[in-house]
Amino acid sequence: MKKVIIILLLVLAVFWLYNRFIAEPKRVAAEAAENISEAALRARQNEARLMLRQAFQKQESFHARTGHYTYKLDSLRVEERGTYYRLEIKRAKTNNFEIRAEGNIDSDGYYDVWVITEDGKPYNIVDDVKKN
Repeated sequence: MKKVIIILLLVLAVFWLYNRFIAEPKRVAAEAAENISEAALRARQNEARLMLRQAFQKQESFHARTGHYTYKLDSLRVEERGTYYRLEIKRAKTNNFEIRAEGNIDSDGYYDVWVITEDGKPYNIVDDVKKN
């Protein structure tokens, strides 16, 4: 009888230790990853707007010096990778351009896409926050 009680207590102790130190932390981490608030995602979108505004200013400076816009981010000396977004010049002609910032801000497989043109205003053309 004592052996059965000892074995039962050992099983309960192992179960408690597993639940306390392995299962519960995994569950909490998974919930935290799933529950990224909309406010946090909107804050991440600021990165795209800031990167695009910087690229816009550098593109305008390049245009003032050369008389045309450039396809090359290297020519603008713009950091093309942020934490969540990657920049790409999609169009660059004499009088107009389009720079795009794309990023997966919540690891769901959908990309958040922002664009800025010669008008200087960033536009969110695919809103990953609304897809949640």
